[in-house]
Amino acid sequence: MKIIVISNYSVIREGIVSLICKYENISIQFVGETIKDAMFLIKSNIADIVLLDINKDNEEELNSINRLMTLGVSMKTIVVDFYGNKDFFIKALKSGVQGYILGKSSEDEILYAMDHVYRGKKYFDSYFVDSMINENKDLPNKLETLTNREKEILEEVAKGLSNQRISEELFITDHTVKKHINHIFKKLNVKDRTEAALYWNKYGVLNKQEE
Repeated sequence: MKIIVISNYSVIREGIVSLICKYENISIQFVGETIKDAMFLIKSNIADIVLLDINKDNEEELNSINRLMTLGVSMKTIVVDFYGNKDFFIKALKSGVQGYILGKSSEDEILYAMDHVYRGKKYFDSYFVDSMINENKDLPNKLETLTNREKEILEEVAKGLSNQRISEELFITDHTVKKHINHIFKKLNVKDRTEAALYWNKYGVLNKQEE
C-alpha cells in the first residue's frame, strides 16, 4: 500500500508517518504540505492513497481533490479531520473522497479505514454519518419501500458514480437513472445525492447482510 501524507502542520505529518511507517505492507511515497507538492506522483498514479489533513487553513485542498477526480487518477483519498467539522465532511463527500476519519481515531481504526479504501470500498467515521441522519428506529425500514432497481442505483450513487456512469453500468438510459433517483429522494426523504449516499452507507450494507 503506497501512501502520500499531506498536512500543512509538521507535527501532524510527523504523527501520521510515525503511526503507519512501522507496518511492512505500507510504503510512504511522499510527505508534504500541499496536494500541489505531490502532484507529479499523484498524476503518475504511483500512490494508492493520500492521507489528507484538513483544517480551516487548507480546506481549499478539497478543491484540488475534486479536480484530480475529474482527471481520472486512480489515487484514493482519506481525509483526516482533527476538528470534527461537519461542513468539511459534506464538502469532502462532494469532492469525491473515499474515506473520512477523525484525527483522534485509534490506530486500529485508521489502519482499518486505509485497508477498506485500498480494497475499493468507502469508510466514513460514524461520528459524521450519525450526525447527518436522524437516528430514528424507523429509518432503515424506508429501504424496504425501494424497488430492487432503485436499491441498485442507490448503491451506485453511494460509490460516487455519475448518472451517465450508472446508466452504463446498469444498461439503462440516463433519463431512467434520473427518474429513479428522484423517486429514491422522495421515498427516503433526502435532499440530495450526498444524503442519499450517507443513508446507504449507514443502512444499506446492514440491510444486505440481513437478506
